[in-house]
Amino acid sequence: MSIFFFNQKIPKLFTKLSVATAKTAFSLILLFKIDSAQAFAAKFNIDPSASIISSYTFSPDSVPFSLTDLGINSGDTIKLERFGSFSPFGDPTDEYFGAMWATFSIDNKLLPSSGTYNGATTDRVPGAINAILPNGCLPFQCLNNSIFYISRVDFNGAIVQVPIDAKFIFIGAADSSFADNVDSNKDFAVGINSVSTASVPEPNFVSALLAFGVCATGLQFLRNQKKAL
Repeated sequence: MSIFFFNQKIPKLFTKLSVATAKTAFSLILLFKIDSAQAFAAKFNIDPSASIISSYTFSPDSVPFSLTDLGINSGDTIKLERFGSFSPFGDPTDEYFGAMWATFSIDNKLLPSSGTYNGATTDRVPGAINAILPNGCLPFQCLNNSIFYISRVDFNGAIVQVPIDAKFIFIGAADSSFADNVDSNKDFAVGINSVSTASVPEPNFVSALLAFGVCATGLQFLRNQKKAL
């Protein structure tokens, strides 16, 4: 192979490689953007007679949701929304109440109820940790003990950032007495939707790939300009 022919092949190969590299980098960036924008949505029924606090009457324990099972990580931002309603007085013909609250926890431990209502406290949830509300708390939405309201009479929905070390979230009806809470049509539920994720695919490789593609394409463009002159 002559030196002249070899020198002609190298620029062509370099051009093809630079264009292919740039295309690959742009494709990967687009893929990562699409992947990070994909949101999950889930809806779960909530038993309004179950409780995460101590109350006047006996009630079953609220079952915590595993964030790991839901694919939610510390630092992720999620939206919680209440659906449906229940009767706080045992009347299935008058299910109008929809207050709902929640608390994050480092584990799924829920201590037994004391049988006495001591207010909306996390005494039964020893691993409770404070949530982060990026948009701030509405009036009376955030309590001073890691409990926050998902819905009350005057609002419905909470955007929260999952705190560091949170592994579970307890969600339940907001009330002081739970045994007479009735949801006859089973529509009292919580919706959990992802807003953004804290984990982003490794950007260094893609950035380097894109930089190489752009530089290589630019150098090839300058070389072609010199030829034209």
